[in-house]
This record gives sequence, structure tokens and C-alpha cells, in this order.
Amino acid sequence: MTMVRSYNPDFDEAVARGNVWAGANQTTVTTQAGLSGTTPALTLAALMAGGKRVKIWYVSAVGLVGAAAAAAVWAAMGGSGIADPSTTTNGTVRNMKTGAAALPGGVGLYSVATLPATPVAIGQLGAQLTGAITVAPVVAPFERWYNGSLWLAPGFNFSIQSSTATTLFCEYIFEIVDL
Repeated sequence: MTMVRSYNPDFDEAVARGNVWAGANQTTVTTQAGLSGTTPALTLAALMAGGKRVKIWYVSAVGLVGAAAAAAVWAAMGGSGIADPSTTTNGTVRNMKTGAAALPGGVGLYSVATLPATPVAIGQLGAQLTGAITVAPVVAPFERWYNGSLWLAPGFNFSIQSSTATTLFCEYIFEIVDL
């Protein structure tokens, strides 16, 4: 887990309330090439009928295997208003105050999912090259602090996507808030 140093007291207060979660995929996920509704690296969803909003604080991704071709790695947002993502594998989560290992209802974190619609890129996280980790001894994660300013309303989702198929580990830190 990443050590977290907050940029403002709002983060500390959210953790103290028990509303902040860290989540990751425990095995790598091979993404599809380009923005895709199938096999994003990690999907965070505010479910349509869940009555929850998700505030994203931090996202990161890292590739430990050289990509077949150089890849841009994007933060992507999607939503359909007609369906939630369908999931085949849940991501692993921990509450940052209590250590609880299950999300409250209304929010999903999926290592493998099919999205109801193709998302759009909203941010560049980095680029992955074709050299293996043994070639490039320092592999920095692609990361971004959103500081709680990116909100997912019910029916919307957030995922990590790549321009070419690649294998990624991902991590999110997020807050769950009642509507």
C-alpha cells in the first residue's frame, strides 16, 4: 500500500470519519488496446441504485512487464445511465481507518469488468515503453492526486485504460459519501 500524506485537512477528516478506502488489483490485468468497455485495468463504480457518490483522491498504475508496443496510460470516466458494469473479479479493498475488507453497498471496485459504455479519457497518467523491468531498473508509477475533486455520481465509473494492450497493476484511494 502507498504511504499517504494528505495535501489538506479534508483528507484527514474523511479518513477519521471512516469514509476512505484503498483498493487495488492483486494480479495484473491485461487491458484492451484503446479506450474500451472491456477489460480496463481497474474499475471503480458508483452503482446506479446505490445512493452513494465516490470522491477520488488518488490513482496510480504501474507496469512490470514491457508492453508489446509503447502505450499511453489514461484515467478514463464512463457512465451510461442504463446499466452498471458487469464484473467477473472484484478488486481488493481496505478501509483506511478500520481495515475493513468489504465495501458498503452502492459502490463496486472490479479488477476485471465489462463497462456498459466506452469511457472517455480525462487525464494522462503516463507512458509505458517496451523495455522489461530488468532493462529499466527504476519503474516509476503513473500517478495523480485528484484530492477528492473528481466525483462519480451514481451510474458513473472510473477506470485505467491504455492505448495498446498492456499489463498493469493499479491502485485507487477514494471516499464514499451518502447522497
